[in-house]
Amino acid sequence: MRETTKPGLRMKTRQAVTEALADTALELFDTSGFDQVTVADIVAAAGISQRSFFRYFSNKEDVVFGNRVPTAEDVRGELTQHLDENPVWDALCATFRAAAHQMDADTGRWKRATRVICHTPGLRARYLEKHLAWTDALVPEIAPRIDPGGSEAGLKAQTMVAIALGCFDVAITRWVDSDEEQSLAALIDEVFGFVQIPHL
Repeated sequence: MRETTKPGLRMKTRQAVTEALADTALELFDTSGFDQVTVADIVAAAGISQRSFFRYFSNKEDVVFGNRVPTAEDVRGELTQHLDENPVWDALCATFRAAAHQMDADTGRWKRATRVICHTPGLRARYLEKHLAWTDALVPEIAPRIDPGGSEAGLKAQTMVAIALGCFDVAITRWVDSDEEQSLAALIDEVFGFVQIPHL
């Protein structure tokens, strides 16, 4: 009988090595600073060759981001699941709360990666570029619900999404730098609750 489990096992092995290598690199980045750590430093700490490193990651930035940050399509898909049953602001909160629950499920790794991003200007800029992509994806979904047919629907939607992203960033910044045990999802609810948005 032909063996059918080997490809799956190979994928699991590759994922395990990728995660272990990322953990080693993130610890170095978090301790010494992203810009101060070289690929040579990472491979020395991991006990592998540079050639092996580049089998898993194309550069240092990929170690930090990997597939951690949701794509614009991911965020749009999550939003659409909440829009029919909730006002727009509540749907945006639920969208970012869903991302927070994923991060809470692997707090140690997510906190370290996010702290590196927040404290490294170049990585922070790349992260904000993703925010722009999220905005482009979310605005068309909520504009018709905020002001159907209105001439300022797009402007209102952009403003609301910008506020939501600001709330998300405030919650994340507090979460990664805090020693408290509060979950990111709880912080999302708290920060979004500070903002008084009409129930559109």
